[in-house]
Amino acid sequence: MTVDKKRAALVVLVPAAALLGLTTRPWATGESRDVLSQAVTDVTGGAAAPGVVGLAAVCVVALLGLMTGGRVIRTVSAGVLVLASLGAFAMTLLVALRPVDTVADAVARELARTTAPDATGSTTVWAWTAVGAAALLAVGAALTALSSRSWAGLSGRYERGEKPASGPRGEVRTTWDELTDGRDPTLRDAPDET
Repeated sequence: MTVDKKRAALVVLVPAAALLGLTTRPWATGESRDVLSQAVTDVTGGAAAPGVVGLAAVCVVALLGLMTGGRVIRTVSAGVLVLASLGAFAMTLLVALRPVDTVADAVARELARTTAPDATGSTTVWAWTAVGAAALLAVGAALTALSSRSWAGLSGRYERGEKPASGPRGEVRTTWDELTDGRDPTLRDAPDET
């Protein structure tokens, strides 16, 4: 299955935006068995897996490179897109599968301790929703990377113009040089009047 540029934007941007939004929600909740902290602790996705935010942003930037770059840039961007999406999926899944460690690490950071205290923890529905969004992002990234090989680059209007004429010793003549010589460079761009 191949996707064009418009659909590629949807299959990457929508899950990436959803994943970014879900990092503000609690992914794990639990209690510490430490004397200094015995309250219920909710750990947001951004605190549990801060790398997910960065990797989702990398996916968006890599998509931009895929859509606007030439053949070499598209190849590099496709690889970056797939790797970043897989990294985001792995980090999200790791938090969802290990809620006790997530809560213990969050409490240790809160108490400025080097060792994590004993804790209880459970994964919230937001974490599993984030896992789903990260999985969709990885699938969309793979489809986009495979489809990008058949995409055309930007049109010729974004290419550099012709090389200006060179002078007697090979130096490049600029518009300013033409003005200095008394010629009006805007006249050559004017439409022919008949």
